[in-house]
Amino acid sequence: MKIIPLTLLALAPIAGFADELDMLLAPVTNDMQVKTFTTLPFCRRIEGRAAVCKPGGEWIEAEEGRFYPFGTSFRAGKGSSMTVAFGPVSTVKIADGDEFATRVQKLGLPSRTVVLVRGTLEVKLPDNLPEGSFFVTAPSFTVKNQTGAVVTNLADFTIKNPAGESRISYVDMGDGDSATIRCVTGALSVEGRHFDIPVMHSADELVIRTSRDHLFTSLSGTSGDYVVNVDQGLQLKPEFSDDGRQRDVVVKGNLEWHLTPCTKIVISRSVPAIGERMSVHTMAFDAAGERKSECCFSEGRAEVNTGEIVPKSKVDSEELAKKAAEATETTEAAPKDAAAEGDAAGGDSAEEGKTDGGETTADGAKDEAESSQ
Repeated sequence: MKIIPLTLLALAPIAGFADELDMLLAPVTNDMQVKTFTTLPFCRRIEGRAAVCKPGGEWIEAEEGRFYPFGTSFRAGKGSSMTVAFGPVSTVKIADGDEFATRVQKLGLPSRTVVLVRGTLEVKLPDNLPEGSFFVTAPSFTVKNQTGAVVTNLADFTIKNPAGESRISYVDMGDGDSATIRCVTGALSVEGRHFDIPVMHSADELVIRTSRDHLFTSLSGTSGDYVVNVDQGLQLKPEFSDDGRQRDVVVKGNLEWHLTPCTKIVISRSVPAIGERMSVHTMAFDAAGERKSECCFSEGRAEVNTGEIVPKSKVDSEELAKKAAEATETTEAAPKDAAAEGDAAGGDSAEEGKTDGGETTADGAKDEAESSQ
């Protein structure tokens, strides 16, 4: 037998739940028992004090075992914790002032979305989570399960959580925000603006900083070792046909960077004064802070791309340094040669002037002698 909360019955006619009310009153079948989520989220456990704010309402004390409509905000008190269940083994836990909300949606949809307002979410999902089932959003990012469809929004990155436990912390830094993503068990992947992480395993962790205008992003490794694909824009690569003709082919540039503790990726963006194509500048640094990769490009324009600026090998680096030294020597030699020629020309002029002057003086002395006689 199902127990239908009176709050839901009261909300049904005013919140558009009337069409879905029959689902709640219908007998439980085997198909319904294996569903990932319950029709509405409910408060499973409270330790200490917790509060909820229903859509259009005020903050009131939360109650264990009560179902709450979509759009409700949940907040744990200081020194307290609260666990909200979305299904038999799908839970979100908050503690010590953390806050999140469920996104308003129609009843019966197969997915769930929660919005992280502040603090940390401890998310636990089943191992066989269906495609596109769970999403976590915040002002600068979206978290979703491994097989979920891409969400189109202003998020700077998306986390896909396939199974197990993950821990996501969000802090407003004033000039932007900081998100710490940790895979506790299982695996997850991250998709972001101009970067993606194919897979993170247990104990892998990183910190993503984003500026308030979304033009700056940095990824700092704090635990583990995993690959980050850094977008290097569209690039022109020469291709030769069977008859020896060359043509340029547009390919997508990519840097595979291993993010480990103390290593870093920095992505800067700028909007041009004319046009809409954003300019992007990416850099990667090793644990010693040395720049190992750099690329600048314009989105969607293969002809505006520097390619990899930093040499990838010691031989390339030495060759580049040699060429730079030769160019510097040539540049410095030209002014020196010009100065030497100028000095030589000046010396010749001085000698000529001295000779002319000497002859003039001798002639003058001779004239004066003849006049006196």
